[in-house]
Amino acid sequence: MNMIVLMTAAGAPLAMLGLSTPVAPERNCIFMIHPQITSAVFESKEGKIVFPDRPTEYPCRYARTKGGTEIAFTNQNGWRFEVRIGRGDEGSWKARLADDAVSGRAFSPFGVGK
Repeated sequence: MNMIVLMTAAGAPLAMLGLSTPVAPERNCIFMIHPQITSAVFESKEGKIVFPDRPTEYPCRYARTKGGTEIAFTNQNGWRFEVRIGRGDEGSWKARLADDAVSGRAFSPFGVGK
């Protein structure tokens, strides 16, 4: 399973996004609570969007591009997540629902290809 760490825009640890293998256009992913998350971050807007209910596995679109890797999926509350990791294993994430959006930093601690 590949993993991507999601942080708030301020850089606070939020979640780990686990991705099933093998690499294919369709994979499964699940959010796990980051071991260094604080209660303030868990209760923040970002925390409530990433962890709306019980852990749920989502079908994700996984694509390798010239610039890195893109992952996209929709959670059980309708938030559309997009995660982009560049060749340097760092990137960003955003989630949108209608006119509302949140975003933050992301990185792949073990590399996207490993």
